[in-house]
Amino acid sequence: MQEHTQAVSEKPSRVAPHGPERDVAVRRVLIIELFLNLLVAAAKGGYGLMTGSLTITADAMHSVVDAGANILGIFVLKQSSESPDSKHPYGHHKFEVLGAVGLGLAIGTVGVNLGLESVRDILAGGEPPETELLGVVVIVGTLLVNIFVATYEARKARELESKYLEADAAHTASDVLVTLAVLVSYGASHIGIDWADGVGALLVTIVILRVAWGVISSNLSVLVDVVQGDVERIEAVTMAQPGVEGCHRIRSHGTPDAIIVDLHAHADGDLSLHESHVLAHRIENALYEDDARIVDVTVHMEPAGDPIDHL
Repeated sequence: MQEHTQAVSEKPSRVAPHGPERDVAVRRVLIIELFLNLLVAAAKGGYGLMTGSLTITADAMHSVVDAGANILGIFVLKQSSESPDSKHPYGHHKFEVLGAVGLGLAIGTVGVNLGLESVRDILAGGEPPETELLGVVVIVGTLLVNIFVATYEARKARELESKYLEADAAHTASDVLVTLAVLVSYGASHIGIDWADGVGALLVTIVILRVAWGVISSNLSVLVDVVQGDVERIEAVTMAQPGVEGCHRIRSHGTPDAIIVDLHAHADGDLSLHESHVLAHRIENALYEDDARIVDVTVHMEPAGDPIDHL
């Protein structure tokens, strides 16, 4: 009896694999990036309004979206780190996913509006914006800031094992390409190519829409409960436990960092209720220890060879 009691008491708590210190560190990174993105947006936006450059104005709006992503990230990461409660027994992990989908839709809306404006400018044969050394300084300066932010965020994403920071770092890296496109279109406008500004803005729009689709598609799969765990690995860990004679109906859902698993395990039908209960806890413990991303496991015990298994 003592052995059985000990096996049950060793069950880990069902919490996310990252602690509050890590969540605070992630939010600190986002706050730093928010400040830098607002600085970049102000510089681009101010110069874009001053010169009438569609491309630079479009890039400024892209930076505003980046700042919005930082604000949303700060909010949803705080919400998603909350402990489970009576209304959210599986935790709040999908708050982050839901926020990301909302961000993707907002990015897409900005992209569509900029695209329409760019097409109108191209068809109308708009005049190229005024170009001067200050514009080059603004573009190159913001390019260097974007390179720093993308590198810094990618490094922090690896250190803190944050999927949100990893995705946002990839987003910021795309900003570098956008700013390079802005620099090229700015140079083309300077030598008198009238359509360069509109085409440059259209290219920026394409990048924005591509980012929006990537954010939406990658997070919708979580909201529709796509499989998150490695079924073969879960089966192997379960079958490795003494007393388990088989398992089936392995299911998993949740988020990549907070996986919920349920399965049916077969054992000797002569086991007592208490012995089956202890074996179920051993399976749960083994799965928790094997993959820190698993935050909840439900094991349904069945007698091996029972015909009801196939109903």
